[in-house]
Amino acid sequence: MTRALSFETVSISYGRGAQTFTAVDSVSLRLEPGEILGLVGESGSGKSTLARAAVGLVEPAAGSIRLGDTVISRATGTDLRERRRIQMIFQDPQSCFDPRRTIGESLDEALVSAYRREGEPCPSRQARAARVGELLDSVSLPGERAASLPAELSGGQRQRVAVARAIAAEPEVILADEITSALDVSVQGTVLNLLRELQRDLGFSVLFISHNLAVVRAVCERVAVMRGGRLVEVGETLRVMESPDQEYTRDLIAAVPSL
Repeated sequence: MTRALSFETVSISYGRGAQTFTAVDSVSLRLEPGEILGLVGESGSGKSTLARAAVGLVEPAAGSIRLGDTVISRATGTDLRERRRIQMIFQDPQSCFDPRRTIGESLDEALVSAYRREGEPCPSRQARAARVGELLDSVSLPGERAASLPAELSGGQRQRVAVARAIAAEPEVILADEITSALDVSVQGTVLNLLRELQRDLGFSVLFISHNLAVVRAVCERVAVMRGGRLVEVGETLRVMESPDQEYTRDLIAAVPSL
């Protein structure tokens, strides 16, 4: 069963003393089970930092992050296993893969990690290879791509493999951080449709981080707006896009190019 992901007055800072920079400032936000929530704001607003805290790449200086009732910020032991129920897909999938390992090896590693997390016996190599084939099929890639190195795939194909690696862990939450911004426009729709289909079929929640308000409007049920590390507006996507409460949100919307 999918659980809510909650950020409770989370603050994240970098540096020390006079050099301290607050990237996220007392943010409270809840991603409901099975929801696609957009997180928007200009560069440097704290969107990606907030997401990275959910997977433990940075730790909050204050506040807490929960998956259901479990506190996963500063997690140890069994709580650390719970944090692995959250998977992150990054903007540049090329940097997330070992260039010396095949796509199949990377997916197999994700499968082994998932079995270890659950304390279950690891299936045979043959059974895992079959599962790798299923994962590739789920993102519309042929099974023979398992033998390819990351550099042998296009950007869109690498991003689809990144999605496959995320769902290999059977996540409750996927954090999608600008996952289409590095792709050609012709490929963006394919990746977005794939993510929505998998979300509908598997039931995980998505925190969809983007600066592209047109994409957010198309795929997200609610949207949250950040500015300077603070959350300034949250609401149903259509309402926020058409009748925003905050001047900053209106400025963001006005900056979207129109034909």
